[in-house]
Amino acid sequence: MRAHTPSVSRRRFTPNELRWLSAGLFVLVHYVLIGENLSAPNQPLGDVTYTYPRWIADAMMTGDWPGLTTDGVYPFLALIPMTIGAYGLSLWFSLCVLINAVAWWSVSRISPIAGVAWLGFLALLGPIALGRIDVVTVALALIAVATIERNPRAAGVVIAVATWIKVWPVILGIAALLGKRGRTVAWWAIGSALAIAAVGLSIGTPAHVFSFFSSQQGRGIQIEAVAATPWLWDAWLGGESRIVFSPDIYTFEIVGPGTELVSASLTVISAIVVGLVALAIVRRSLRGGVEHDGRAFAAAVTLLVSTIVAINKVGSPQFVSWYGVAVVVLVVWYQRVWSPILLGMIGAIAAMTHVFYPYFYADFVKLDFAPLVLTTARNVLEVLVFVVAIVATIWALRVEKSAQQGAGRLPVDEEGVVAERR
Repeated sequence: MRAHTPSVSRRRFTPNELRWLSAGLFVLVHYVLIGENLSAPNQPLGDVTYTYPRWIADAMMTGDWPGLTTDGVYPFLALIPMTIGAYGLSLWFSLCVLINAVAWWSVSRISPIAGVAWLGFLALLGPIALGRIDVVTVALALIAVATIERNPRAAGVVIAVATWIKVWPVILGIAALLGKRGRTVAWWAIGSALAIAAVGLSIGTPAHVFSFFSSQQGRGIQIEAVAATPWLWDAWLGGESRIVFSPDIYTFEIVGPGTELVSASLTVISAIVVGLVALAIVRRSLRGGVEHDGRAFAAAVTLLVSTIVAINKVGSPQFVSWYGVAVVVLVVWYQRVWSPILLGMIGAIAAMTHVFYPYFYADFVKLDFAPLVLTTARNVLEVLVFVVAIVATIWALRVEKSAQQGAGRLPVDEEGVVAERR
């Protein structure tokens, strides 16, 4: 008699099981990241242990608070996480874990897979994911993304708060205009931002409260920036270019033929690109927006993030953490044509950044060949993400427009299938 061989079926995790696994992964990832920050070379916590405490100590002694009563690099709400960091690493890591836990929980409520994907991204990115105030703005941005549809007013308030810590989350307010509830998000973001500005102006002066807009203008091209790549290779080949240390901002910059012109132009170019994307989104919004299944929103967020990362004369490693928002939206509103490509490239960028900073940063400053090749490859990928995101955004808007016109305004994809969240 033949033995009975039971059929084997593939077991899929239930949402609750996936959330529990994700919770375990959250603990593991943050345990590893904290350990790396404490043990890795080249001081990955340099800003938290030196720069932030120095700024806060100087402010307490002189009464001149950056962004309020004296010029500041960041908007004045950045003083809150910087002050927490100034009082010790225990408080800093507590802040990081707490706000990331809220962000992870918010994202996991709408998509457990997206929560796992973000944690994977953090693991690939490494210590810098917790080593700067960007950890706060990324977490707030994710909370805003997770609440845009359910509570657009709250999302608008969160975007405003994040923007007054660091400017980059404003892109979420721009991209949100593609949705039917985008105007609610935008109005609440604008109103909240003005209210926060009013608080700052009641303490400080307009010149200082808005000084973060002009504080970056005098900077050169930081060596980590995409734009620095040609001059880095010129320096490696023995040309006129060279790396110099800027004591005012505690960073390394590239100096060579034409760098001053390019440095002065990059901020303008980035603003123009973001402005053009914003203009296209606003025009679409005025025509009624799109039926928000999220694919156009996800593509636009990725495009805007990649713009301010790739076309940026600063290019600090922590900027890569902003891609975490793109990872989440690309998973939540998955599109099988471009999401795998963009997610793969973003993951590679994070992993390369992890290797480059902090482990081989000192070798990179000395222009050793291997880290220079690694950074060049990462910079090329950042440009490719920007290019693919342009195509994805145009495609998403055209597909949605065609689907709405031809299918009774039902949100369907290019194959006539209603998009589902993952």
